[in-house]
Amino acid sequence: MKLKLPTLHPTLKKALSYTLFFAIGAFFIYLAFSKIDKDETLDAISKANLMWPLVAMLAGIISCVSRAVRWRIIAEPLGYKTNFWTTFHGIMVGYLVNFAIPRGGEVARAAIVSKTEKIPMPTMIGTIVAERLVDLICMAIVLVLAVFLQLDTLQQFLDILPKTDKEAGGLSLIQIGLIGMAVVGILFFIFRKKIQQLSLYKKVVDLIKSFIEGIRGLLKIKRPIQFIFHSIVIWVMYYLMVYVCFFSLEGTSHLGPEAGLTVLVLSTVAILIPAPGGTGTFHYFVPYGLMLYGIPNEKLNPVGGAYAIIAHASQMVMFIGIGAVSYFALMYQQRKQLAGETATTNTEQNSK
Repeated sequence: MKLKLPTLHPTLKKALSYTLFFAIGAFFIYLAFSKIDKDETLDAISKANLMWPLVAMLAGIISCVSRAVRWRIIAEPLGYKTNFWTTFHGIMVGYLVNFAIPRGGEVARAAIVSKTEKIPMPTMIGTIVAERLVDLICMAIVLVLAVFLQLDTLQQFLDILPKTDKEAGGLSLIQIGLIGMAVVGILFFIFRKKIQQLSLYKKVVDLIKSFIEGIRGLLKIKRPIQFIFHSIVIWVMYYLMVYVCFFSLEGTSHLGPEAGLTVLVLSTVAILIPAPGGTGTFHYFVPYGLMLYGIPNEKLNPVGGAYAIIAHASQMVMFIGIGAVSYFALMYQQRKQLAGETATTNTEQNSK
């Protein structure tokens, strides 16, 4: 007799997942701010030059404009021409949704453009997968640049990682990782038939297929030079969003371009963790990275924490503010479309 596990109601399942997401954010917020003095942090923020966060917001808007244009270029080979403002508003609403539902923004913007432009939803998902493939390549390039330009600084980071005592017969982190991968591979082979019946396994397979379709779509792009140009613009603007915020605080104004690369890498990692809009994760990882450049994050000198708050707030205000405007703009656009379709239907009926 097989033991059948109880299934959760979809609403309860969503509620539990949202609770988990916010719990992750709250946990990292606690880690980030439990060891710094709040009054000292607020004092540092009050003395900040707020012109630079405004510049960061402008860079963020430019990145979204280029992302909208690039998204249109990806959709062209599939036989669909999308309106620029529809794609732009869809992207901004997607970022807005991410602050409530991590990773939910991708589905939201696909659904919005699909409904407004009358494009099949699977097609829109495929274009977003293609986008993410390019972003993954760009992220790899940024990581290589960050490593190549500051090998000495990153070596300091590796030196503070926990190490094992080789004389005591301890295993290195690499050896532990390889053993773990081998164990996972063996377990998958033994239980492969049962694993293949799981819904999670099917989702992973579907995701891999979407990636393959995304790669095929990228090979059919009609405007490759413009596509590459806008991809570069997107990531240069991402870089400026974190770099220009250095100048808002006296304690970080001396940092060079290579520190901006490190913060960009760490902030991207922070955003990948399923916390609402990187809240908490950004505030934890970024100050940790700044410590490599002698920026303290302590009770009496919480410069790193103040920088993380300013940089993240500039992104949050921009995405939420413009995302809200984009939401209402799309609602207005869809109402106009609905009214036009209704008017056309009524005209056709009256003519009969």
